[in-house]
Amino acid sequence: MPEIAFAGTAQTTTMHRDDAPVGRTARFHLRKRFGGLHCCRRSWSDNGKRLFLHGYALSFEIEFACDERQSDDQVLSAECLDDIRAALAAQFGHTTLITSNDPQRDLFELLAERDLVDMRIVESTALEASGAWVFETVERIVAQATGGRAWVSRIDAQESGSRVFTLTALPVKDWV
Repeated sequence: MPEIAFAGTAQTTTMHRDDAPVGRTARFHLRKRFGGLHCCRRSWSDNGKRLFLHGYALSFEIEFACDERQSDDQVLSAECLDDIRAALAAQFGHTTLITSNDPQRDLFELLAERDLVDMRIVESTALEASGAWVFETVERIVAQATGGRAWVSRIDAQESGSRVFTLTALPVKDWV
């Protein structure tokens, strides 16, 4: 196996969703990477440089699972994948993420009103929060598109190639 090199220190975090579907088994899996998502965010409560606006190249590798495929033998339709891509681009494509309690929120709202930033108000700007948002949003899209036949089983959220956060619908001990 070739050695994998990272530009800087690589950090990986894994978290299991307590509300994950119980008793679901999957015979089929599809992994799809959604990249090219460049966003800016500010962590105002950070004492370091992250209190300034800073940008990241985000990507999300999402694993979908199902026990039965569609009639065309696919796990998900192209339309469903397009809907997911559109939702991710709307949230993270050249946008600015600001927390709801940012003391400078009024200033950022003024910048947004003047079309200087495409702002999203979120509870947290951390990669972990973005990964959880993706899991919940994509799970809703997939459930609606498939009538519950398919679901999200895992998300790997990555920022600028050096930090990965994994959110899984399976207990960690089941997939390690």
